Amino acid sequence: MDASVDLARGIPYVRSEPHKVPPFPLAFNRTVQRYVDAFAQNNEGIRRSFRRSRPYLPMMVKVLEKHDLPPDLVYLSFAESLFSSKGAGPWQLSVATARRFNLRVNRYVDERRDPIKSTRAAAEYLTTLHDKVGDWRVALVGWNRGETAMDDYWSLRGVDYSRLTSHLPYNTRALLNRFMAVAIIAHQPERYGLEPVNYTEPVKFRTIKVKGGTPLALVALRTQVSVRVLREYNPAILHDRVPPGPSYELRLPLQESADARAAGGTMRF
Repeated sequence: MDASVDLARGIPYVRSEPHKVPPFPLAFNRTVQRYVDAFAQNNEGIRRSFRRSRPYLPMMVKVLEKHDLPPDLVYLSFAESLFSSKGAGPWQLSVATARRFNLRVNRYVDERRDPIKSTRAAAEYLTTLHDKVGDWRVALVGWNRGETAMDDYWSLRGVDYSRLTSHLPYNTRALLNRFMAVAIIAHQPERYGLEPVNYTEPVKFRTIKVKGGTPLALVALRTQVSVRVLREYNPAILHDRVPPGPSYELRLPLQESADARAAGGTMRF
């Protein structure tokens, strides 16, 4: 059993460009069903991951569509990490790949952990992979195993999903199955105990520029936003101070202090 499932109509997407982006070729077979069932039976982890992602998903989808990528690829970050903001972040990019696509990774900041910045890098990398092979499923093989690995699966472009996965190593096959399962669940969230994501919901945070090296405690004092919340909204920051440099852009919840709003987007310390 291997039937392609057209689920693109099940979720409202925000279109950042006037043209339509073709949907990812999701597939549904017995193996993917087992992954769906496993997520459904032990759904606390995926429910927490969707809660963490809710402030960012609309913007992440816009980033993908700006790069002419299928919006369902946003769920690859769930398959990779359950949308973790720790370690290598939602997309689990290597340090080399992150730096290749202009993310800062050093002792002060790791932008792989930032959902929006890392999505921009992931979108550029996914575009590069797809441009080389012309098949989204094989492109994800390259995502997991490296660009040169796609040469080994060139002849499998366009084949059905079961035939492709039967030729893949276990880790790559498992990643693709998790991705398919999460995307299918996301299209029918209520069925699996999840709250639907409103992809037209306004952004729930704003940004301010802060001088590099400023302690987060001082930012918290001026903005009336706790250090804990500042760290939550800015997971790329590795220490309790703004990374060095002329300035750094911080995210704050919309209900930040009038003092910060009066600064016109820049805080002076």
